[in-house]
Amino acid sequence: FGSRGIARRNRACIDARCHRVTIESVIMAAMPITLNTTINLADHGINAQAFRFGNLTMESDRWISIKDSAADGASQVVVIDMHNGNAVNRRPMKAEASLMNPVDNIMALKGSTEGTPGNFVQVFNLDSKEKLGVFQCPTNIVFWRWIAPRILALIGDSDVFHWNLNVANSQPEKIFQRAGKLAETATQIISYSANSQMTWCLLTAISTQDQGKTIDGNMQLYSIEKKQQQLLEGHAGAFGNVLVNDSMPPCGLFAFSERKQGTMETKLHVMDVTAPRGEGLPAPFKVNSVIAMPPESPTDFAVALHVSEKHGVIYMVTKAGYLFMFDVATATMLVRTKVSQDTIFISTYSAKTGGLVFVNRKGAVTSVVVNEP
Repeated sequence: FGSRGIARRNRACIDARCHRVTIESVIMAAMPITLNTTINLADHGINAQAFRFGNLTMESDRWISIKDSAADGASQVVVIDMHNGNAVNRRPMKAEASLMNPVDNIMALKGSTEGTPGNFVQVFNLDSKEKLGVFQCPTNIVFWRWIAPRILALIGDSDVFHWNLNVANSQPEKIFQRAGKLAETATQIISYSANSQMTWCLLTAISTQDQGKTIDGNMQLYSIEKKQQQLLEGHAGAFGNVLVNDSMPPCGLFAFSERKQGTMETKLHVMDVTAPRGEGLPAPFKVNSVIAMPPESPTDFAVALHVSEKHGVIYMVTKAGYLFMFDVATATMLVRTKVSQDTIFISTYSAKTGGLVFVNRKGAVTSVVVNEP
């Protein structure tokens, strides 16, 4: 990891309740993280062209869902159950895309009907064979994500919807409208997330002004309670509830990597967005730091940020295959290391381990786990 990859100065605070990773434990450990390639999807007869953004989805450390072609050319969906020995299940699929629920054996399907504008979404419980919901969106659905076990977020051409499938015969509810750079058609939506309290949402997109030489990132942070938004420049963000001080309960944190257009400086910002604000109240928790990007990949950018509530760290995964780990309470970089020689296009937090799982363009599925003392 080298001296640049490990911060050697900071407080020596351990909190046994959340197994906080401390500066000392990182320095003392010869290898603070363990990488393990759990499955090579290419070994299971899946076409290499299927390992790409939008075609392969992974909402949690439970399932991977891939749209692929069978030997006879027919379209199929391949589902990998990572909690069941990486069992592979193939089903015929006419839909354009599929999205497995992060917790239960529930699949959302997206498609289009000739002569009907927009996309339809159908949600099925594969265990009970029950159809949980159907929605015909009048515009294209350009991105979707499970933001809770029964809430499916749908990002349309201009609006963001939340669909509460706990309610029978429900329809998606419009939450906010895409704004600024994120409202432009040339912008690609790459991520959407919400905090556990369902009070804050983050929409993330990328675009380019120079035919792909540099990739600009833009984010729209939206408060559902206040119906207010803030436009940010950067490539990835995440929410999490983490202890940052032994004398306080867990903070409702928002973290994001910032890179303003026209600059190469990348910053990590971590702030409490749920603390009450007002005259006479203490200032909410807030820290930031400049991220030392690899000199050999100066234009590299984050494809995902994950807040580990178990370890009190923030992970940043980049397109060029780097993994960063930061102390959540100080934004200090603890680890920077190359974890994939091939492009990483998707990753997800693992609540089970407090680590993460990512997939690269070769179809290698790799888990990252912090070594506990």
